[in-house]
Amino acid sequence: MYNKTINIGVVAKVAEGLQQYREQVVFVGGAVISLYTDDPAADEIRPTKDIDFTINIVNVGEFLKTIEELGKLGFHPDPYGTSICSYTYNKYPVDIIPAEDNAFGSTNRWYKIGFEDLWKVKAKDQEIYILSAPCFLATKFEAFNSRGKDYRTSHDIEDIIYIIDNRISIVDEIAKCDERILEFIKSELQKIIDKGLLEELLQTHIHPLIIDERIEIVKEKINSIMNA
Repeated sequence: MYNKTINIGVVAKVAEGLQQYREQVVFVGGAVISLYTDDPAADEIRPTKDIDFTINIVNVGEFLKTIEELGKLGFHPDPYGTSICSYTYNKYPVDIIPAEDNAFGSTNRWYKIGFEDLWKVKAKDQEIYILSAPCFLATKFEAFNSRGKDYRTSHDIEDIIYIIDNRISIVDEIAKCDERILEFIKSELQKIIDKGLLEELLQTHIHPLIIDERIEIVKEKINSIMNA
């Protein structure tokens, strides 16, 4: 898949640029979605411009020191960025997100919980840390809630449906995950169901060429999650 190759290729280049700090970094956001998909029938993913990562450091002083050291490696504040977290590495836009809200920006409350169960995966030849799949879904719901966008046009909702559709083991993983994450995911899915939007969102966010064969699979997965 073309977009998958591009997204993971950029993640690998950024990971390589982190050098000794790669072990302290957790990659989040749309660029790593394909690392969660393992269904051979997976559809093409959306292209992503930004590479997002959070630093597994809570202490503000240590966070500042790490940011300064990353500057020496070529990670510089982006004067045209949309937030205080916006940086660039070579030509690539990068968002460096703190583990907790501080003077350097706000964060996603599920990152810190996610640090308790990180997954190590490969982006090309670079080993990186990512959140568990259930926690990643929680961060996406949280991001959607903070942005307040329409379910139908939200990339966060698109990403959630994509992973539920294209990760074979996602139902079992959610059923066995941290209780806080499980209940949050179920509550967010319940909101969609209560609003009567589930069918429409699946029709919107599953590729039209495969909608007939995939929609019932996704519905069954969501039903299983709700009964977990």
